[in-house]
Amino acid sequence: MKKLGICVLASLLFFACQPGQDPTQVKMRSEIKMLESQLMKVKDVTKDKATAQQLIEKTTEYAKQYPQDTLTPTLLFQAGDVAKEVKNYSKAMELWEQVWRGYKTHRSASMALFLQGFTFDSELHDPTMATKYYKKFLTTFPHDSVLVPQVKQLLSVINVKPEELIKKYETE
Repeated sequence: MKKLGICVLASLLFFACQPGQDPTQVKMRSEIKMLESQLMKVKDVTKDKATAQQLIEKTTEYAKQYPQDTLTPTLLFQAGDVAKEVKNYSKAMELWEQVWRGYKTHRSASMALFLQGFTFDSELHDPTMATKYYKKFLTTFPHDSVLVPQVKQLLSVINVKPEELIKKYETE
């Protein structure tokens, strides 16, 4: 614990020395980083839901206070992943939506919208909502050369039962 305190203090001092940095912002970033480190140690986020929840809350608070920070969309995206891992799907959706709506040009924006559709599809088994988000993806990010083909493929099989898909691919 003493080492962790020293690491946090060192991080605070490093960030505090950066010109134009708000000390509260530096402290919050450091706390988020510490929570991320704790979750990395357990490897399975579901084993430490309390820390996961703290990370989600701290990130949400950070995004509200510092929406213009270039780190904000990355932090929101990562917190969305953590929320999904602990099966807090509504929070994951909310965080990912903040990314693609508020930071459309950020490198994680298209993936955030894709994950909304994919989570409705694969985790929540709601083809209607999945279709809605997949279609929204195609209109919002039509030039994403990696995800557009995947989204089109997923849309083509969204209402097909898994058994039918297996039969189809076995015969091909």
